[in-house]
Formats: sequence, structure tokens, C-alpha cells
Amino acid sequence: MILCGYSAKIADVETAFLHGKLEEEIYMECPLGMKEVGLGDVNSEEDAVLLLQSIYGTVQSARQYFKKAVRILKDIGFTGGEVDPCLFWRKSNKGTCYIALYVDDNLLVGDPAAIDEVIELLRSKGFILKVEDKLTDYLSCEIVLSKDRKKAWLGQPHLIANLEKKFGDKVKNLRTYKTPGTPNLNMIHNTDESQAISREDQKIVSIRSWDVTLSRQTFETRYCKSS
Repeated sequence: MILCGYSAKIADVETAFLHGKLEEEIYMECPLGMKEVGLGDVNSEEDAVLLLQSIYGTVQSARQYFKKAVRILKDIGFTGGEVDPCLFWRKSNKGTCYIALYVDDNLLVGDPAAIDEVIELLRSKGFILKVEDKLTDYLSCEIVLSKDRKKAWLGQPHLIANLEKKFGDKVKNLRTYKTPGTPNLNMIHNTDESQAISREDQKIVSIRSWDVTLSRQTFETRYCKSS
């Protein structure tokens, strides 16, 4: 995004899990109020309802929504999804648009006209979208762009604040970094029990690892090639 001078928007699909089509025959208990809306007498112990559409609470809902979202993206001209199943791109006479799917949160990066075109196409396919025009936060990562949009800071200050609040003196004097993790430093499995760290220290490492993994995987590896 930074290297190419692209814009970005976040499009959230409202009631996303209601869009999926079920592939199995699923029954559920009759909800309250069926008689009151004119659906006849219902015996809650004997009767059941056949689901015709995916709803929240079924184990298939996220998968079925994803399948429909991918099908719609390909219908409107997107390609991709082979190397990374959540990353697609589309080129038109209005420019290039990349879209990254994370459940119902869609990150659109590309030329402004191309992004707006994709948003309208998605709406024409039945998706109700809540669009955020400014990219300041995505997947709990805070994003700060420079005025010339040639540099960006990505971080999770709330995780660091929680870390400092919970563990206090254990972390207050630790070195701070400008990047999500220490360059050229890898973690390996410890096989020497005499050097094993305490449970509390394991929690610190776990929180920091989550911070690094989410920041890097979401933004560096997938979308923003750091300069």
C-alpha cells in the first residue's frame, strides 16, 4: 500500500453469517413466539424447525459465509485465493483493488476509484456494508500513517499496556522495539528442564508472541511490504 501509493478502506459485512447456504439438513428446536406470529400450534417437545439458511450459532456459519463471499468475489472479477485463501485482487479500467478477508471484515487496498467500484458491486450482490474510509485500526492493530503516506506505524499499544499492568516490574525495564519483533532472533523449543522459565514468564512470552504474530502476519506478510 505504501510502496504503490494506494488508498485503503475497511468494509464490514453486516449480519454476514446469515448469507451462507446450508449443505446439510439441520433441525433446531422451535423458537418461542411461533404461535403468536401465525405459524400454528407448536409442541416444543415433539416439533422441530428445518433450517433453510445459515444462522448464527451453527458450526457451519463462518465456513458457509466464506464460501459465498469467495464466489461473489470471483463473480465480480476477482482472482486469487490459491496461495493465501483470504487474499484476492481485481483489475479494471478504474484501477487495481486488493481485498483481504478476515471473517466479515474486509480490507480493501488499491486505487480509490477501483475500491469504490468494488464496494458498489458487493452491495449489488446483497451485502450490506459498513464502510470506514480511514484506515486507523484493523484487527486490533493501530495504524498511523505519515502525512505524506510514505511511512506507517503498526502496533498494539493496548496489549503492551495490559502487559505492563499485569506483570509490572517484570517488564518495565525490558528493551522496546520499533519493529514488531527482534530482527534475526528466532524462538526455539527448550529441551533443558533446568532452564525452563516460570508459568508467569511463559504468559509474558505468550502475550508478546501474539502481538508479534498478529502484527506481522496481518500487515507485513499479507498487505504492507515494509520499506
